[in-house]
Amino acid sequence: TVSKVAYTRVGKWLDSVQSKASAGQFSYHPSRDASPTMTAEGLLMRQYLGAKRDEAELIAGANFLRTRLPDFGQRDSYYWYYATQVMFHMQGEHWSLWNSSLRDSLVETQSKDGTGSGSWDPARPTPEKWASAGGRHYVTCLNLLMLEVYYRHLPLYLELEK
Repeated sequence: TVSKVAYTRVGKWLDSVQSKASAGQFSYHPSRDASPTMTAEGLLMRQYLGAKRDEAELIAGANFLRTRLPDFGQRDSYYWYYATQVMFHMQGEHWSLWNSSLRDSLVETQSKDGTGSGSWDPARPTPEKWASAGGRHYVTCLNLLMLEVYYRHLPLYLELEK
């Protein structure tokens, strides 16, 4: 098991990289500006640490991500991977907007023939931001994990009927 001290320290670290100027946004390091990618990662960590879906910080961060929906003209699977999980756990309009901008485009851009059939080309239809670091396997893995979010994760905020 993980000690409570470890969770407390993760929370303190998140506090140190959370933007002082913009609620719910995070940076890579306290000396850097907040970014969508680090915001998605920070929000997901907050969710895993027990933040409630209706907390103002989580809503502000998810609203920030909502203004940065997946854009297949600027593919960034690393960002999309974390933001997809955050928005899935947020559910509601956050998830429906995110999912509708991602799901069909991922399916449409999947290679359909040749030796790469079933995978995603890191260079097409537009270059993937991190393709040089990970290539086809990397892009394919992240895209599959995003498409499996419905099945891989139980919702963090399960609502039971009364």
